[in-house]
Amino acid sequence: MSEPINFVETKWTYLSPFSAHEVVVDDIVYKTAEHAYQALRMKPEARAEIIDSPSPLEAWRRAQTSKENNQIDESVDKLELMEKIFRAKLKQHKDVRDILESTATQELLKVYDTDYYWGTGADGSGENQMGKLWMKLRAELE
Repeated sequence: MSEPINFVETKWTYLSPFSAHEVVVDDIVYKTAEHAYQALRMKPEARAEIIDSPSPLEAWRRAQTSKENNQIDESVDKLELMEKIFRAKLKQHKDVRDILESTATQELLKVYDTDYYWGTGADGSGENQMGKLWMKLRAELE
């Protein structure tokens, strides 16, 4: 295990649901888009613990526990939910809009080796739904 670990933050981090941007969705303030996403895909009784999570990673962890306890709301379309949250984030944060606009026409990829839905997956065969969503929202800004 002698390979270095890259943990660089860049301006592109603003497009992550983990970025330090509060987001208001349906009159509720969430610490990050990740908090909103994880809470709103659960049944109402499971949301408070996720909303109160001290970090987006902890919100994700608590949501995994809620999923294991069958507290996920199966009626929620996760892509529609993330689009709603990212639209709110764009509207509420000029710095996020500026970053997105600065990407011009470049392809946006969520490169994450274990995420084949939101990301590219380890081999690039993932759906990259998060990248596609940001490109859709970017096109609407033009």
